[in-house]
Amino acid sequence: MNRFYSIITIIFFLTNISYANTVTSNAKKLELVNIVSQQQILSQRITKAYLYNGSVDKANRQLRNALSSFYKTYSTINTSTKSSKIRKIMTFIKKSSSEFKKLSKKPLNSKNSKLMLALSEKVLAKSKTVATLLKKSLKKEAYESVTKSGQQQMLAERIAKYYIAYQANRNDKSIEKKMKSSIAQFSKNHKKLMKNKGNTKVIKRKLKEVNELWKRISKLYKSKKLSSIVFTSTDDISKKMKEVTKLYMVAYR
Repeated sequence: MNRFYSIITIIFFLTNISYANTVTSNAKKLELVNIVSQQQILSQRITKAYLYNGSVDKANRQLRNALSSFYKTYSTINTSTKSSKIRKIMTFIKKSSSEFKKLSKKPLNSKNSKLMLALSEKVLAKSKTVATLLKKSLKKEAYESVTKSGQQQMLAERIAKYYIAYQANRNDKSIEKKMKSSIAQFSKNHKKLMKNKGNTKVIKRKLKEVNELWKRISKLYKSKKLSSIVFTSTDDISKKMKEVTKLYMVAYR
């Protein structure tokens, strides 16, 4: 009988260790997905801050911080994966980090703005590929909630980026199209997140706060004189969605 209880105790102990390891593994995977999302956000924030530099006081400080954080995301992702595909992309990201720094020091003009916009799009596309490669290792609900809320942070930065670019050149239909597409995607994502069955009371409250902010700025692209409001409001949305992302990570780990 004592032997039987000993075997049961050992099985129970090993099961708990296995469960704990699974929880830890899932948490690490979600954290890595979140860092990839941060990389996407920063690719847009760097360009946005560069384009706003001179028209919004805190843009220069935000640019410096974003450049530093961008390299850190590269370093963390590169050392956290054994995937040859992801590491190959990280080689491109590392090179892009240097290009961002070089461009950020150049005068703000039409040529450099186009170079910065193009680079941010390339980095965003590559980073999205990394996120897709990580998708297989996570449950669908966890991956979609974390990446979708992370995407909202990125879109907030992207909308502000294309808003200021559009104000500089209202004849550029490509910029106008990308800006409106980002606005539409943000609205679509927000509706999906609001309906997420995994939302806690805190998440629901924070999403409602984002909703109120979004109502105020979603049509501001039509005005030429509200660049500082768009900059500040999209920053506020990005910060609130970052809080939502953290809450999803806790809920699904």
